[in-house]
Amino acid sequence: MTAAGDLTGSAGASVYDALAPHYREYARERQAYLAAVDRYIVEHAPAAVESLLDVGAGDGVRGLELARSLGARRVVLCEPSREMAARCRQLSADAVWEVPAQDMPYGGRPFDVVLCLWNVLGHLAGRALRLAALKAIKRLLAPAGAVFLDVNNRHNAAAYGSLRVLARRLADFAAPDDRRGDAVFQWNVGGVNLPGTGHLFTPAEIEGLIVESGLRVADRIAVHYATGAYSASPFRGQLLYRAVP
Repeated sequence: MTAAGDLTGSAGASVYDALAPHYREYARERQAYLAAVDRYIVEHAPAAVESLLDVGAGDGVRGLELARSLGARRVVLCEPSREMAARCRQLSADAVWEVPAQDMPYGGRPFDVVLCLWNVLGHLAGRALRLAALKAIKRLLAPAGAVFLDVNNRHNAAAYGSLRVLARRLADFAAPDDRRGDAVFQWNVGGVNLPGTGHLFTPAEIEGLIVESGLRVADRIAVHYATGAYSASPFRGQLLYRAVP
Protein backbone atom coordinates (compact mmCIF):
# COMPACT_ATOMS: atom_id res chain seq x y z
CA MET A 1 0.00 0.00 0.00
CA THR A 2 1.42 3.35 -1.00
CA ALA A 3 0.61 6.99 -1.23
CA ALA A 4 1.98 10.24 -2.46
CA GLY A 5 0.29 12.24 0.28
CA ASP A 6 -2.42 11.99 2.90
CA LEU A 7 -5.35 14.27 2.11
CA THR A 8 -7.41 13.61 5.23
CA GLY A 9 -6.01 16.38 7.40
CA SER A 10 -3.85 16.69 10.51
CA ALA A 11 -4.40 13.21 11.98
CA GLY A 12 -3.19 11.37 8.93
CA ALA A 13 -0.72 14.03 7.87
CA SER A 14 1.40 13.37 10.97
CA VAL A 15 2.33 9.96 9.54
CA TYR A 16 3.58 11.69 6.41
CA ASP A 17 5.50 14.18 8.51
CA ALA A 18 7.42 11.18 9.88
CA LEU A 19 7.76 9.65 6.42
CA ALA A 20 9.11 12.83 4.83
CA PRO A 21 12.84 12.27 5.56
CA HIS A 22 12.62 8.79 4.00
CA TYR A 23 10.32 9.59 1.09
CA ARG A 24 12.97 9.71 -1.66
CA GLU A 25 14.30 6.31 -0.56
CA TYR A 26 10.79 4.87 -0.53
CA ALA A 27 10.07 6.21 -4.01
CA ARG A 28 13.29 4.70 -5.39
CA GLU A 29 12.13 1.27 -4.20
CA ARG A 30 9.06 1.59 -6.47
CA GLN A 31 10.85 3.17 -9.41
CA ALA A 32 9.68 0.66 -12.06
CA TYR A 33 6.04 1.33 -11.24
CA LEU A 34 6.37 5.10 -10.86
CA ALA A 35 8.36 5.43 -14.10
CA ALA A 36 5.72 3.44 -16.01
CA VAL A 37 2.92 5.67 -14.73
CA ASP A 38 4.92 8.82 -15.52
CA ARG A 39 5.66 7.59 -19.05
CA TYR A 40 1.96 6.99 -19.66
CA ILE A 41 1.12 10.51 -18.46
CA VAL A 42 3.67 12.12 -20.77
CA GLU A 43 2.38 10.08 -23.72
CA HIS A 44 -1.31 10.83 -23.06
CA ALA A 45 -1.31 14.42 -21.80
CA PRO A 46 -3.00 17.17 -23.82
CA ALA A 47 -0.97 18.51 -26.71
CA ALA A 48 -0.32 21.86 -25.03
CA VAL A 49 0.25 21.92 -21.27
CA GLU A 50 0.72 25.36 -19.76
CA SER A 51 -0.22 24.53 -16.17
CA LEU A 52 -0.09 21.52 -13.84
CA LEU A 53 -1.50 20.80 -10.39
CA ASP A 54 -0.21 17.86 -8.31
CA VAL A 55 -2.70 16.81 -5.63
CA GLY A 56 -1.03 14.91 -2.79
CA ALA A 57 2.38 15.92 -4.07
CA GLY A 58 4.54 14.32 -1.38
CA ASP A 59 7.93 16.05 -1.49
CA GLY A 60 7.07 17.63 -4.86
CA VAL A 61 9.95 16.11 -6.82
CA ARG A 62 7.81 13.89 -9.03
CA GLY A 63 5.29 16.61 -9.88
CA LEU A 64 8.03 19.05 -10.87
CA GLU A 65 9.74 16.44 -13.05
CA LEU A 66 6.48 15.67 -14.85
CA ALA A 67 5.80 19.39 -15.28
CA ARG A 68 9.19 19.83 -16.93
CA SER A 69 8.58 16.85 -19.22
CA LEU A 70 5.23 18.31 -20.27
CA GLY A 71 6.50 21.87 -20.68
CA ALA A 72 4.20 23.31 -18.02
CA ARG A 73 5.16 26.85 -17.01
CA ARG A 74 2.81 27.15 -14.02
CA VAL A 75 3.05 24.44 -11.36
CA VAL A 76 1.12 24.17 -8.10
CA LEU A 77 1.73 21.47 -5.49
CA CYS A 78 -1.03 20.54 -3.03
CA GLU A 79 0.23 18.68 0.06
CA PRO A 80 -1.36 18.80 3.54
CA SER A 81 1.55 17.23 5.43
CA ARG A 82 3.56 20.05 7.02
CA GLU A 83 6.92 18.35 6.54
CA MET A 84 6.18 17.28 2.97
CA ALA A 85 4.91 20.78 2.14
CA ALA A 86 8.13 22.24 3.54
CA ARG A 87 10.07 20.11 1.07
CA CYS A 88 7.77 21.24 -1.74
CA ARG A 89 8.58 24.87 -0.90
CA GLN A 90 12.28 24.20 -1.46
CA LEU A 91 11.52 23.51 -5.14
CA SER A 92 10.57 25.83 -7.98
CA ALA A 93 6.78 25.49 -7.86
CA ASP A 94 4.71 28.64 -8.30
CA ALA A 95 2.67 27.82 -5.20
CA VAL A 96 2.29 25.19 -2.50
CA TRP A 97 -1.19 24.64 -1.07
CA GLU A 98 -0.86 23.09 2.38
CA VAL A 99 -4.49 21.96 2.50
CA PRO A 100 -6.51 18.77 2.06
CA ALA A 101 -7.67 18.15 -1.50
CA GLN A 102 -11.30 18.95 -0.78
CA ASP A 103 -10.26 22.40 0.52
CA MET A 104 -8.22 23.48 -2.48
CA PRO A 105 -8.91 27.12 -3.41
CA TYR A 106 -11.09 27.69 -6.43
CA GLY A 107 -11.53 30.70 -8.63
CA GLY A 108 -8.19 31.23 -10.30
CA ARG A 109 -6.92 29.98 -13.63
CA PRO A 110 -7.74 26.31 -14.31
CA PHE A 111 -5.09 23.65 -14.92
CA ASP A 112 -4.40 21.73 -18.11
CA VAL A 113 -3.17 18.66 -16.21
CA VAL A 114 -4.09 17.55 -12.70
CA LEU A 115 -2.19 14.68 -11.06
CA CYS A 116 -3.58 12.55 -8.25
CA LEU A 117 -1.05 9.74 -8.09
CA TRP A 118 0.15 6.75 -6.06
CA ASN A 119 -3.21 5.96 -4.42
CA VAL A 120 -3.68 9.44 -2.98
CA LEU A 121 -7.46 8.92 -3.11
CA GLY A 122 -7.04 5.71 -1.13
CA HIS A 123 -5.69 7.71 1.80
CA LEU A 124 -8.86 9.70 2.24
CA ALA A 125 -11.10 8.47 5.05
CA GLY A 126 -14.30 7.34 3.39
CA ARG A 127 -16.27 7.71 0.21
CA ALA A 128 -17.59 11.21 0.95
CA LEU A 129 -14.09 12.72 1.19
CA ARG A 130 -12.92 10.85 -1.91
CA LEU A 131 -15.85 12.23 -3.88
CA ALA A 132 -15.30 15.74 -2.48
CA ALA A 133 -11.65 15.59 -3.57
CA LEU A 134 -12.57 14.53 -7.09
CA LYS A 135 -15.19 17.30 -7.33
CA ALA A 136 -12.57 19.84 -6.23
CA ILE A 137 -10.20 18.50 -8.89
CA LYS A 138 -12.92 18.75 -11.52
CA ARG A 139 -13.58 22.41 -10.62
CA LEU A 140 -9.90 23.20 -11.11
CA LEU A 141 -9.55 21.43 -14.46
CA ALA A 142 -9.49 23.33 -17.75
CA PRO A 143 -12.22 22.41 -20.28
CA ALA A 144 -9.69 20.62 -22.51
CA GLY A 145 -7.60 19.32 -19.61
CA ALA A 146 -6.95 15.85 -18.23
CA VAL A 147 -6.74 14.28 -14.79
CA PHE A 148 -4.35 11.37 -14.24
CA LEU A 149 -4.97 9.21 -11.19
CA ASP A 150 -3.93 5.76 -10.09
CA VAL A 151 -5.31 3.69 -7.21
CA ASN A 152 -4.61 0.42 -5.47
CA ASN A 153 -6.73 -2.30 -7.01
CA ARG A 154 -8.59 -4.71 -4.73
CA HIS A 155 -9.07 -7.03 -7.73
CA ASN A 156 -5.39 -7.10 -8.71
CA ALA A 157 -4.82 -10.81 -9.36
CA ALA A 158 -1.19 -10.13 -10.34
CA ALA A 159 -0.54 -9.06 -6.75
CA TYR A 160 -3.04 -11.07 -4.69
CA GLY A 161 -3.51 -14.25 -6.73
CA SER A 162 -6.36 -15.38 -8.98
CA LEU A 163 -8.25 -17.45 -6.40
CA ARG A 164 -8.19 -14.73 -3.77
CA VAL A 165 -9.35 -12.12 -6.24
CA LEU A 166 -12.09 -14.41 -7.54
CA ALA A 167 -13.42 -14.73 -3.99
CA ARG A 168 -13.26 -10.95 -3.58
CA ARG A 169 -15.09 -10.37 -6.86
CA LEU A 170 -17.87 -12.77 -5.88
CA ALA A 171 -18.27 -11.12 -2.48
CA ASP A 172 -18.22 -7.64 -3.97
CA PHE A 173 -20.82 -8.61 -6.57
CA ALA A 174 -23.14 -10.35 -4.10
CA ALA A 175 -23.01 -7.70 -1.38
CA PRO A 176 -21.16 -4.53 -2.42
CA ASP A 177 -19.50 -2.75 0.52
CA ASP A 178 -16.71 -0.22 -0.01
CA ARG A 179 -15.43 -0.86 3.51
CA ARG A 180 -13.99 -4.21 2.41
CA GLY A 181 -11.25 -2.25 0.71
CA ASP A 182 -10.05 -0.55 3.91
CA ALA A 183 -6.63 -1.76 5.03
CA VAL A 184 -4.16 -1.27 7.87
CA PHE A 185 -0.46 -1.73 7.12
CA GLN A 186 3.10 -0.89 8.15
CA TRP A 187 5.65 1.10 6.16
CA ASN A 188 9.25 0.06 6.77
CA VAL A 189 11.49 2.81 5.45
CA GLY A 190 14.89 3.89 6.64
CA GLY A 191 14.77 1.27 9.38
CA VAL A 192 11.62 2.88 10.80
CA ASN A 193 8.18 1.24 11.03
CA LEU A 194 5.33 3.67 10.40
CA PRO A 195 1.64 2.76 10.78
CA GLY A 196 -0.63 3.46 7.84
CA THR A 197 -4.17 3.05 6.66
CA GLY A 198 -5.49 3.10 3.13
CA HIS A 199 -8.12 1.85 0.73
CA LEU A 200 -8.07 -0.64 -2.13
CA PHE A 201 -10.64 0.14 -4.84
CA THR A 202 -12.59 -2.11 -7.13
CA PRO A 203 -12.72 -0.92 -10.75
CA ALA A 204 -16.47 -0.31 -10.45
CA GLU A 205 -16.02 1.69 -7.25
CA ILE A 206 -13.41 4.13 -8.51
CA GLU A 207 -15.11 4.53 -11.89
CA GLY A 208 -18.39 5.29 -10.13
CA LEU A 209 -16.68 8.03 -8.12
CA ILE A 210 -15.09 9.52 -11.23
CA VAL A 211 -18.44 9.72 -13.02
CA GLU A 212 -20.28 11.07 -9.95
CA SER A 213 -17.71 13.86 -9.64
CA GLY A 214 -18.61 15.10 -13.12
CA LEU A 215 -15.55 13.65 -14.85
CA ARG A 216 -15.48 11.01 -17.58
CA VAL A 217 -13.13 8.06 -17.92
CA ALA A 218 -11.22 8.52 -21.16
CA ASP A 219 -8.68 5.69 -20.71
CA ARG A 220 -7.92 2.96 -18.19
CA ILE A 221 -4.99 0.59 -17.98
CA ALA A 222 -3.48 -1.61 -15.28
CA VAL A 223 0.17 -1.24 -14.27
CA HIS A 224 2.08 -4.08 -12.62
CA TYR A 225 3.35 -2.82 -9.26
CA ALA A 226 6.65 -4.70 -9.38
CA THR A 227 7.61 -4.46 -13.05
CA GLY A 228 5.68 -1.49 -14.44
CA ALA A 229 4.23 -3.63 -17.26
CA TYR A 230 1.01 -2.33 -18.81
CA SER A 231 -2.11 -4.45 -19.26
CA ALA A 232 -5.56 -3.83 -20.68
CA SER A 233 -7.02 -6.22 -18.08
CA PRO A 234 -8.30 -4.52 -14.91
CA PHE A 235 -7.08 -7.56 -12.94
CA ARG A 236 -3.37 -7.36 -13.83
CA GLY A 237 -2.11 -4.39 -11.85
CA GLN A 238 -2.92 -1.11 -10.14
CA LEU A 239 -5.53 1.00 -11.94
CA LEU A 240 -4.39 4.08 -13.88
CA TYR A 241 -6.95 6.47 -15.37
CA ARG A 242 -7.07 9.45 -17.66
CA ALA A 243 -10.24 11.36 -16.88
CA VAL A 244 -11.60 14.41 -18.68
CA PRO A 245 -14.49 16.88 -18.16
